Amino acid sequence: MDRRAGKILVIGAGLAGLGAAWRLSRLGFDVRVLEREARAGGRAASDSVEGFRFEPAGALLSGADRELLAWVDELGLRDEVLPLRPAVPAQVFRGRVGAIDPRGLFGVAAIPGVRRLQAARLLRLPRLLARYQAQLEPDAPERAAPLDDRSLHDFGRLYFGASVVERWMAPLVGPLGDSPDTSRVLFLRRYPGHAEALLGLPRATLAEIVEAAASRLTILTGVEVAGIEPLAAGGLRVHARERGREHPFETDAVVVAVPAPEAARVAGAMLCRAEREALARVRYAPRLVLVLGLRRALHPHPRWLSVPHSEGGPLASVVLEPGVAGGRVPSGRGLAHLEARPDFVAAAETAPDDVIVKELQAAFEGVLTGARGAAAWSRLYRLPLATPRFDVGRYREIARFERVAADQRRAGRKLYFAGDYLMDPSWNGALLSGQRAARAVHADLEGKPTARAERS
Repeated sequence: MDRRAGKILVIGAGLAGLGAAWRLSRLGFDVRVLEREARAGGRAASDSVEGFRFEPAGALLSGADRELLAWVDELGLRDEVLPLRPAVPAQVFRGRVGAIDPRGLFGVAAIPGVRRLQAARLLRLPRLLARYQAQLEPDAPERAAPLDDRSLHDFGRLYFGASVVERWMAPLVGPLGDSPDTSRVLFLRRYPGHAEALLGLPRATLAEIVEAAASRLTILTGVEVAGIEPLAAGGLRVHARERGREHPFETDAVVVAVPAPEAARVAGAMLCRAEREALARVRYAPRLVLVLGLRRALHPHPRWLSVPHSEGGPLASVVLEPGVAGGRVPSGRGLAHLEARPDFVAAAETAPDDVIVKELQAAFEGVLTGARGAAAWSRLYRLPLATPRFDVGRYREIARFERVAADQRRAGRKLYFAGDYLMDPSWNGALLSGQRAARAVHADLEGKPTARAERS
């Protein structure tokens, strides 16, 4: 591989940072990644309990996650990770669980609780998507800004009906679907790929994907970035601390790939007022997750169970993963990943962990046959910055932020941003954002003289 002039620092070794670093490394740049934690992965980090390996933030993927699946292939992990183990979709209706097929008009019409006449109104959807196609480019969310004027719930009720929103559109969006403020753009961008794609679980953990990428990159862990400043001769100086000692770095460009509040902190001195205000307006939806190790599998195949808001109770979704030999879950055992509803998360903010565990586990046992007494162990995870919210106006904010950042780069500033809050609240969105930042770095530095960057 030809080495290019230019040294790049990436701040943050989550999927966005790793995606940026990997692509820049493949392009021939000298890349270093600075990670505050003791290991790479960020929210994609996995946990291990009694032989069970899992992601607290969830590992359910889609066949439409093309960039992430292509990266797995590029890392040489196809045989270990793919194909995804298909997850059978199911839904709770009047307290009972039934399998559903959310793909296509007839599948949606057959979902219990969906009114047939409202499902028939989905015939309008292809025409709407054709009208909006130019504004729904997968890796350019800012182009959807003109459509960012109505919530998913208002849009869905107007065009299709309340039953279609609750039973199909909201679950398709995921954890943000229950919010009445979520932008319709999130659904419009998700639908073309995800509505027809199968959901599934990888055959290895996301941590194994992270480790494969990290092993071929230069990653410095336990390094906390204090700030960034411009150098008079060009380039940037990154002030960092490792075990209490100062370690400044001089580099030609920096990719900031951490959540918005942290990005505002580390890049504060380099930001203009509009950028600082934009980062301050990014909101996150905290998540509450209970993972149960089961003595036996409750279903022979992976299962994704959604619990519509009208069903009540604390649960929003459940993912069941049966064990297989050599897999993430021991053979003959099972894993349950329980996600709490947003209103329950808010109410439980100060509640003791044991109270939350009992309530979520009781709800789980109440909706799934055979679940009572099946749990051998439990782990509760509070994830405060798990999911950036994409409320109405978020895509207009992204468009403004991208315009201002682009103006700053044209003026000579080589500072770039990556993260799911700038693309899509998903693993694929985080990776795609990192890849997009890498393309911008490449375009700006290709063929241009760069500062000699050495660690002080």
